[in-house]
Amino acid sequence: MNTEQLLRDQIHTLTREHRVTYTDPETGAVSYPTQVSLFDQLRQEQASGARNTGNSGSGSRSPIAIQAVMLWSEIRDTLNTRHILIQGTDRPDIAPEYKLHAWHVHTLADTTGDAQKNCLRTAAGWAQAIESLINPVRRIEIVGVCPVDECRASHAWTWNEDEWVRNTAITATGLEAQCGACGMKWDADTLHDLPALMEAAAAAVTAAQVNASVPA
Repeated sequence: MNTEQLLRDQIHTLTREHRVTYTDPETGAVSYPTQVSLFDQLRQEQASGARNTGNSGSGSRSPIAIQAVMLWSEIRDTLNTRHILIQGTDRPDIAPEYKLHAWHVHTLADTTGDAQKNCLRTAAGWAQAIESLINPVRRIEIVGVCPVDECRASHAWTWNEDEWVRNTAITATGLEAQCGACGMKWDADTLHDLPALMEAAAAAVTAAQVNASVPA
């Protein structure tokens, strides 16, 4: 899967309704429910986490809601900055979803592909951060290189409470593995191929580094 398709998938998950794979932990039955966009889920988490503390109208927020507010603020600030760089003006009236799509379109003008990869890394990081916040699952870090040709990342940034934390790119649960840098997933049918793919990717990265160090 190329960078463009990976980026489209991440943006779709962040900004639109999408299907997810759910495996019942007791029966093993697999279903594919539809969820609202991750951006909307993050908005809902902020709203549902507020609770009134009296008749004064003031209130406090649960710890997870505070984290949701901070993550959403980080996302909006980044998208606002990108939109200003692209359009040359601040537009607070435009939704974050539109600004993310505009950023994606703008990356297509970069023939090196670097802008698109940067957008992908950011979008994938947001998606993983939102999912981890709303549906926390214990993930195991897998040391190595992502086997996706357009990625080859060994580390990725994830949101942990109030800061970005550098982790291994690929993490796994008992059901699937995912690259936090590009968003690629390996499910039960492809997970057993992942070690060999990562080994081949690591060899390719090492070979490229050796070739680059050899004088012409």
